[in-house]
Amino acid sequence: MESTPVTPAVRVSVLCVSRNQDENLRRCLSALANSTLASETQIVVVDLASRDQTGAVVADYPDLTALRLPKNFGWTKAANIGLRSTQGESILFLDPRVELAPDAVGALLESVEENGPVAAAVATLSRPDGLPAAYLRPLPTAQSLRPTLEAPRDPAEASAVEYPGTYALLIRKSFLKGMNFLDERYGELWSDAEIAAQVKRAQRKILRVPTALGVLHPEQPKHIDAALLEADWHTGAAVYLKKHQGAGLAHSVGSVFGSLFTGKLGTVRHLLSGSKIDGTQE
Repeated sequence: MESTPVTPAVRVSVLCVSRNQDENLRRCLSALANSTLASETQIVVVDLASRDQTGAVVADYPDLTALRLPKNFGWTKAANIGLRSTQGESILFLDPRVELAPDAVGALLESVEENGPVAAAVATLSRPDGLPAAYLRPLPTAQSLRPTLEAPRDPAEASAVEYPGTYALLIRKSFLKGMNFLDERYGELWSDAEIAAQVKRAQRKILRVPTALGVLHPEQPKHIDAALLEADWHTGAAVYLKKHQGAGLAHSVGSVFGSLFTGKLGTVRHLLSGSKIDGTQE
């Protein structure tokens, strides 16, 4: 009798939320296909109603899980939808702009221990010209809500980081379950800061792994209304501050008056209605 081939178990699920990023997404998926852990990796792509060639790109990879949403529900809701389809015990949030080296997924996975001090691991990213990419920040505070993006000070040395975004962030699914997954009071923005803040609250670490390399390419235009995007930022900031700084109401009031003072009436309208990017505007 012929033996049935054993299918490797899924060790990590890559979750990629994309909107109008067809060129970047193709490069990202091509790199994942060359991963040394490709046979043990599940790829989930959530397409936020893209109007470019994203559908054709995804069709070239029939083994991945493709979820096309009819509207732009925002990154947070899309990520939660994608998480329902993940099978791995570790989740790699991957921005479509990131092109990972073949051994990067394995290096990230080895750095995260289920019960150890490291809750999450992030890749070391460079720009297309080879210089270190600026993607690390301190966690936002009421006094500094827009901390400056910085490149790693010493890319060759592993380091604990506060807020690396979700460019290439691997985290145990059990940790996300402990958070009750992502707070859908956020829309397009701030969920990455929420994850980082929850890791800090749990007295755990996010480790930047110098052997997990990737290239961060420029973003293609997403075609999101600027006033709505700004309102989404302020709405998310208020939620974040209320949860972690106790200053959410002050920011909500200040953002309305600040937008009025600068003549941003579209932003004011979205703020007063409590709008965020969640699909209700399309």
